[in-house]
Amino acid sequence: MHPEAGNYTAESFVSHSGSPTSTAAVSADAASSAQLLPEATSADRGQDSSGQSLPLSIVHIGPCFTRGGAEQQLIDLARFLDPSRAVLTKCLVTESQMIDPQVAADVACPVLNATAEDIRQALTEHDIILFWGLELDRFCEDRLEGQGVCIYLAHGDSHWTRDLMLGSTACLDYTVAVSQRVAETTCYDFPTDVILNGVDTARLATTRSRNEVRKRYGFGPDDFVVGYLGRFSPEKRPELLIQALAELPSHFKLLLVGWGPLKPQLLEQANDTIPNRYAFATGSSYLGDFYNAMDAFCLVSVQEGFALVFLEAMFSGLPVIATPVGAVPEVIENNASGVIVNGDVHAIVDALKRVGSNPRWSRAMGEEARQYALCNGHARTMAVKYEDLFERMTRK
Repeated sequence: MHPEAGNYTAESFVSHSGSPTSTAAVSADAASSAQLLPEATSADRGQDSSGQSLPLSIVHIGPCFTRGGAEQQLIDLARFLDPSRAVLTKCLVTESQMIDPQVAADVACPVLNATAEDIRQALTEHDIILFWGLELDRFCEDRLEGQGVCIYLAHGDSHWTRDLMLGSTACLDYTVAVSQRVAETTCYDFPTDVILNGVDTARLATTRSRNEVRKRYGFGPDDFVVGYLGRFSPEKRPELLIQALAELPSHFKLLLVGWGPLKPQLLEQANDTIPNRYAFATGSSYLGDFYNAMDAFCLVSVQEGFALVFLEAMFSGLPVIATPVGAVPEVIENNASGVIVNGDVHAIVDALKRVGSNPRWSRAMGEEARQYALCNGHARTMAVKYEDLFERMTRK
């Protein structure tokens, strides 16, 4: 198999014996459609010299800008904001060496490492401050004169998110929870709007047919391919999928698309327990190739806020098998647009058996999931809700 460029990243594709058999080049980053407009300062905020209304200026502050759900949600939000209403002007990163240049290239504004002074200055130069993953009070102990509206993006339902919000109370004005569960478990005593995540479906573009992709990864036309896309990290529990596959008939295969610290042990586990029945890949664009190669998508995390990947799978017409974390119960109707399971391996096995042995039901669930995503899951829908919130908060 020859290395391929211009399609999607596939690093160290491993199947069968577990040894690398092919490597593909990194695809070109998708071009952003966001427009970067001049930044409004505290002195000229509101109108330009001719009396025209200026768009609200936004700064994003976080601990990192690497490949993850929080960063992708921001990229999609910035891309679909109406530039006459609001514009993301810069992203500030507090942890040194935590900027991935490939990810930063997807957002049409500077992504910069920032000192405490840079952050304090940004708070007074922007109308809206979006932040996550840090205690903002570390950088300014008291509210600054001329400070914009500070909004914490609550991406998760863990105590970690809650602790960071409590460490930001001197500056915090409002929170956005990415699911009702996050609002109820994490933001319950803060003024909060629930805004469900949306995705940029351009990420779901394809470059080849389903059969071509399946053949490339060693899957046959009669295989039932169970898929996962995301970080290989403890809270995602991808090892449960390997355990489940080991209890299923041999025509069930596993496609794991991702990156993260658990990859070496997952490779070893898969090679030991399901040899000849799995493939690993890493994708950064043209994700539709991966989703279209799957017959069902699994997300069995122990905690989530709103994982973008299960919404992407729904856009791709896949039945989703997921644990009832984060937004899953708010988005998936059990046994209608997907199957909600507990974190027990036997429950995952049972769900996959039912989905795999009932193709008509599986297709019907996938179509129901796709219709939900088409009606509710576009990034533009999400962006309008953020624009409305920003304007409401700055009118106070």
